[in-house]
Amino acid sequence: MSIESTLESILGPQSDPVAAGYHLREIAAQDADTAVIAIQYMAEHPDQLHRSDPAVIGALLSIIHTALLKDRDEASQLRIKSLPPELIGQIDEQLPDNVSNRQLLLQLLTISRSDLALQTLIQVLQQRPPKEWLETGQILGLLMQHDDWSIEAVFPKALEFIAEPSLAATVLDLANYVTREQRTDQHPATEMVSGLTHLLGQVVHHLGVFEENPRSFGGDIASVQGRLSESVALAVSLCDALSLIGDEQAIGKLNQAMELLHRRVQCEAAGALARLDQPAGRERLIELANDPAARLRAIQYADELGFGDEIDDELRSEESTATAEMALWLSQPHQLGVPPTALEVVAKRRLMWPSFESPVDVTLVRFDYNMGPNKTYSNIGLTGPATFCLNCDLGDMPEDDIFAIYAGWHVEHPDVFRVPAESLNDAQRRAMETLQQHLQHLGYESIEPKQLGLFLGEHAGIFTATREETQCVVITDGLETIDQATSGRARPIGPEEVFYLYNGRKMLRTFNA
Repeated sequence: MSIESTLESILGPQSDPVAAGYHLREIAAQDADTAVIAIQYMAEHPDQLHRSDPAVIGALLSIIHTALLKDRDEASQLRIKSLPPELIGQIDEQLPDNVSNRQLLLQLLTISRSDLALQTLIQVLQQRPPKEWLETGQILGLLMQHDDWSIEAVFPKALEFIAEPSLAATVLDLANYVTREQRTDQHPATEMVSGLTHLLGQVVHHLGVFEENPRSFGGDIASVQGRLSESVALAVSLCDALSLIGDEQAIGKLNQAMELLHRRVQCEAAGALARLDQPAGRERLIELANDPAARLRAIQYADELGFGDEIDDELRSEESTATAEMALWLSQPHQLGVPPTALEVVAKRRLMWPSFESPVDVTLVRFDYNMGPNKTYSNIGLTGPATFCLNCDLGDMPEDDIFAIYAGWHVEHPDVFRVPAESLNDAQRRAMETLQQHLQHLGYESIEPKQLGLFLGEHAGIFTATREETQCVVITDGLETIDQATSGRARPIGPEEVFYLYNGRKMLRTFNA
């Protein structure tokens, strides 16, 4: 079947979802030239495209994007630059409602970075703004990684839709970037300073209302987090823009922003005021360095502005940096959204670590959230090679095993993976049965296969079982067996985490003998 016939079968309302999945896998196995044909076909068949299943088109856009960028070489760049921008615009105009991955299509225009491509992109964004500001960031953010594009192709036209919530923050970030990189004589939004100041006042007001009544941003967690994230991003971008423009009429609204509870907004407003030679901004940055969630950015801004020596040296220590990194990570909207009540470094080691060629400092940080009388949420996270915390409770796990479980989590290798029990082939099923028999000999009961772990050619079976009347998750390769109790625990270790523990132990033993 030709690629055109395959595309015809998955586009339009008559497409069968099951067959479409099969054909999408066929397309994904093809090369970048096939992706170009797919783009041309979609542009030439707008009616079919518009009436297609949004899920199918979203998957197709992801496949096309991956194929075009897979090699990331000069040929890939030239291939994308050769795509007529009007084709991308035509496809975007006919995409079905609620399609996913639209930003991946428009990203091709920013990858091209020709004047026509960028002008087409700005026109598309103005006519059909993305639904989420993060999608705009994925589209325009690539321009902040290059300096070979024309500012005139983007500004001042992009500033015309500064009132659009999903576009405003990223457009301002891009304007701030070209100003900071000295690619323009003045900030592109300099003539809009009064409007930007007024907009900051509105955003600060909305955030203030939210602090008093979080339900003002929506009735469910996803809506609240989405609006909060969007508002904070815009407040941050506005503070940065107003400080770069340097007009003193913004001082009053910046002072209001600095009084909000949100630490990121406080820090950005304080930094902006300090750049405008306002003592209150300077003083607040020094204060914020004491707050783990704001510490890293406060120190950075103080150093940039020349008064970093007024910050206590202890706040720059490795321990203070580790707790700050953990607090900042936990404060992100897609994590817990607020900083913890308490932080403490529980262990630090210099280790050979997955994905690193030389030893790195690895730190474990315990954090606590006081959630009311006799209610505390606590866990131990990782900083150093990455900042992360597993969902399962590691609070009473031995330190060696906490380092191991995070090492296993950090492993990225094509020969380290897991296969669900229901997806095993005949050979893997036989290996799993042998490992299950081994557990029976060790005294485990009620054994249920969950996954087969493969670690650099070795097989390890992952099961749930009972031992001495205690429910547990267990992994064994026939030589080494690890089990972790699951009964009576609110956030027990599961099959995924016990595999991390298994391969992490092997990694750390091998490279840190």
